[in-house]
Amino acid sequence: MAGNRLLARPWLPGVELFHADFSGQAFGRHSHDAFAVGAIVQGVGGYQCRGQRYALPAGTLSLMNPEEPHTGHAESARVVYRMLYVEEARLPALLGRKRLPEGFRELNPADDGQVAAGLARLASAFEHSDALALESELLALLEQVFVRHGGLRAVRAAPRDGGMTAWVRDYLEAHHAQAVSLDELARLVQRHPRHLIEAFRRAYGVPPHTYLLQRRVREAKRLLLSEQTPVEVALGLGFCDQAHFSATFKRFTGVTPGQFRRLAAT
Repeated sequence: MAGNRLLARPWLPGVELFHADFSGQAFGRHSHDAFAVGAIVQGVGGYQCRGQRYALPAGTLSLMNPEEPHTGHAESARVVYRMLYVEEARLPALLGRKRLPEGFRELNPADDGQVAAGLARLASAFEHSDALALESELLALLEQVFVRHGGLRAVRAAPRDGGMTAWVRDYLEAHHAQAVSLDELARLVQRHPRHLIEAFRRAYGVPPHTYLLQRRVREAKRLLLSEQTPVEVALGLGFCDQAHFSATFKRFTGVTPGQFRRLAAT
């Protein structure tokens, strides 16, 4: 096995992301106690389920319901895929629904890349982001995949709530250097996390985690100009490491923190 990784967080029970990268490995007949949402990144994956054998080229989705027996193997010399597992009992709370979705009728549905892209963002958030970004990416992906492929009805947009979103904005401004979780914000304003994200995006054009990152980058510019080093700034503003700080800074400014300091000094 070349580079398999299982990503999980203790404060996000019942949710795991498996990044598989293997050659020649085969998985015997088994099942999971969770919904599985996957996408082939490279090569061709394969498995047997419901009496059929499937070959999945790169870009193909792979969806599985809980307790559905299946096998797994590589159809090509090497296969890379991402698979999100979410325990069945966790879905109603995560989706903000009283009932579970119907489940996946088709195992390998055609998709325009949105779910695969969401899995890629979620994988990056698992490894490099804080709780607010990770939870936001997770809820967005679950809503998307179950509406598109799991029989879940899309929820109509809730009415605007300027007072609530303004309070959340002020809270993020005041706590921009601290670890803020989506569950924490939702409890403070007594809204489901998904409803909070939707209302905040309507009010400010971006979800809360993007707003928080933008605020940190603005503060980072000020601190870098005051002669703090990029390492000091990253630690002081709550980034998980300097690499995450540098990537985020460049995402919003087009340059790295070091380049910004040098350009400002000229």
